[in-house]
Amino acid sequence: MSCRPQTVCALRESAVHLICSYSPTIKPQQIFWFSPKERAKWRNEDDPEDLALDSDYAGRVRYTDTQSGSTLTITDLRERDSGEYQLMVITGGGERSKSSAFRLTVTDLQVRVDPDTVQPRKLTCITSCALTSASYYWSKNGGRISGKTNQSTRVSSSDPGSYSCSVVTGSHEIYSSSVCIFGENCWNVSYSDRRLCAVEGSSVDFLCTYSHPSHLTVNEAFWHYEPGTNPKDLSLDERFAGRVEFLGDKQGNCSLRMRDVRKNDSGEYHFRFVTNTEAFFGKPGVILNVTDLQVSSGPSSPSQSQTITLSCSSTCTVPNNPTYIWSKNREPVTNKPTKYNKLYLESASSEDIRQYSCALGSREGLERSEMLMLIAVTIVAVIVIVIIIGSVWKCFVVRRRRTAERDMAVQTPKPGDDTYTALNPVTMSSSDYDTLTVSLQCVCVCVCVCVCVCVTINMQSVQIHVFFCRMLQALPVTHTQPSTLQPWSLIMTP
Repeated sequence: MSCRPQTVCALRESAVHLICSYSPTIKPQQIFWFSPKERAKWRNEDDPEDLALDSDYAGRVRYTDTQSGSTLTITDLRERDSGEYQLMVITGGGERSKSSAFRLTVTDLQVRVDPDTVQPRKLTCITSCALTSASYYWSKNGGRISGKTNQSTRVSSSDPGSYSCSVVTGSHEIYSSSVCIFGENCWNVSYSDRRLCAVEGSSVDFLCTYSHPSHLTVNEAFWHYEPGTNPKDLSLDERFAGRVEFLGDKQGNCSLRMRDVRKNDSGEYHFRFVTNTEAFFGKPGVILNVTDLQVSSGPSSPSQSQTITLSCSSTCTVPNNPTYIWSKNREPVTNKPTKYNKLYLESASSEDIRQYSCALGSREGLERSEMLMLIAVTIVAVIVIVIIIGSVWKCFVVRRRRTAERDMAVQTPKPGDDTYTALNPVTMSSSDYDTLTVSLQCVCVCVCVCVCVCVTINMQSVQIHVFFCRMLQALPVTHTQPSTLQPWSLIMTP
């Protein structure tokens, strides 16, 4: 196989094309690209897996295959995409061939201020690797400076402001961060992420900061959708009613939170602020892509040709390494091997595959929700036990009083009689009844935690003690380890 170019330098947020060709006599049964740096996500680190199934490249990878070659296109590049990439070709006989490795370096644009220049100052648009045939542009306070297309430019003290550089690649213009030249506070809006991906129905934060000349006062600050001559505050837009919250202030924070995102929310958003003299908005803005989750299938690694790999895929790369939860017919899948966004099946029909679904979530959050629900069930069970015991005790007390009243009507005790044969409930003290005690065994309800209700009933009162315990996982449920908390007690008297 012949691959070119072997070394590639590309800008963040741009696209790259890696091309490999092979002899037309080769009849591949399966072709896919992989990256050795992702081997920790493979089921077997010695068996490469399809890059298109990797959640970190979701919606950003495209293959263009011909009879004699394949092209890998990666869009919206991130700096973490830097690394090696190879093509895998598998023939009908099971023979595997790997191409030589491409070395991709993803770089960002930066404005460097030459420390050796004072007046005018020299600005240079730099990258960590050499770009090929790049055209550079310069902007001041968000507006393009006409006539300046060199990699370097000079700025005099009479022209202070916020300067940035950009490079046009294909249909996209990639911008650097701004630097403030000859000024302490310049016009600027800075977004932490220019591209956001969110699953439909979730929430997303647009993190943002801004600055302006210190002698000005901010009168108004808001976000709007798509640039226009009359931008409208998102919070006043019926389409976003009740779903957006401005988290910022008039001191430099311009973050926004959007809840319950929908497919038609996808687009570009800008922050705009108005001072007592003029207005400014952050350009370019933040591009939001709202996606749903879909299950895609494909053969697994070459040595596991009988295995079916299900991938939980999206049209964009979901951030923060989410946890993927698999279900079959709405029941959690716990007996199948999984890794990251993949589920491995030893065999499955197309009908069987359609029964699987996936969702995003935190396992800690899921376990916490289940724990809260189980604790609630436990508390309800304890309350029911207390009510039952209270009802039994009440019946016991009522029956005791009726018996005592009947005995008083038919029995005249003599002072010399035995204590227990001449016991008068009216004349005898309560301590005389202390020996008439019924001790019940503790009743425990264990659901992740144990709640034990211990009841002691005598003729004068019912004492209810509630103990909270933690189960020892290595022991049966009946063996518990008491917590350091004091028991909660309830004493009921007639």
